Amino acid sequence: MMLNPCHWPKRAAVSLLLLFGVSSVSACSLIGLQHEVKFHANDSSLGKSEAVALARWFVHQRDIRPNDEVDIVSMYPAGDKMLEQLSQGRMQNIAKIIATLNTDEIKVVLNSGEGQQDATGPLGYVYNEVLVVMAPSCSRTGTCCGITVK
Repeated sequence: MMLNPCHWPKRAAVSLLLLFGVSSVSACSLIGLQHEVKFHANDSSLGKSEAVALARWFVHQRDIRPNDEVDIVSMYPAGDKMLEQLSQGRMQNIAKIIATLNTDEIKVVLNSGEGQQDATGPLGYVYNEVLVVMAPSCSRTGTCCGITVK
């Protein structure tokens, strides 16, 4: 599924808003709903430390609250077919790790899109990072931390 990174799925966006909007509430914490996986340039395989960090993050998030969805989001430079394929491979490798730990059968969605930054420019590093976002079930119902979100 091709998506502009500015139009991430609604659940992921709501989760991120909730993360920043209620992080000061001590009785309810939505901290850590996103995890960045860093890759070496032109490589789609996760290094050992990245794979372990992803696995630990996922298991922790899976175990602390019910989740509806895991969104894996990757960008590539506009028109760069090689990096588009690399982006797809990276998301697939992340999805494989999550699949082995996904005992709750949380829906996994892969989203990739063209970015506007030059791959070699000062912000080109974003193409070597893939964002993984958990969407807790409460974001669907708008009931996270007792705050109604519409």
